[in-house]
Amino acid sequence: MQRIVEFVLSLIGSILGIVVAIIALIIAYSDALLNAFIHLDLSSELIDVSWGSVFFSSVAFLASFAVGVKPKLSGTLLIISGLGGLFCISLLYLIPAILMIIPGIMVFVRKEKTATKAI
Repeated sequence: MQRIVEFVLSLIGSILGIVVAIIALIIAYSDALLNAFIHLDLSSELIDVSWGSVFFSSVAFLASFAVGVKPKLSGTLLIISGLGGLFCISLLYLIPAILMIIPGIMVFVRKEKTATKAI
């Protein structure tokens, strides 16, 4: 079955999630570099959660390609990735999370069309 809407939304969400996660990593590493001069180690948690959001975005990227083949598994991975990324870097990940959770829910709600055959 063609699931073009789910594929496109999840692909856009995962790519946007990777971009947002890279921005969070840049912020975390620049903060770590600035704190290195005054010997504070406050940004290690931000670095860890930023790498976590990169992981969740990568899982969502792979799940977006599996929407047509294994929709239930892909929908589950998209929902978990959206919530996981949202948990990692909070409001910075809000739009990618929405673009991952909506197709994840659509996979479970949307009914497959059955072709009727004329006899």
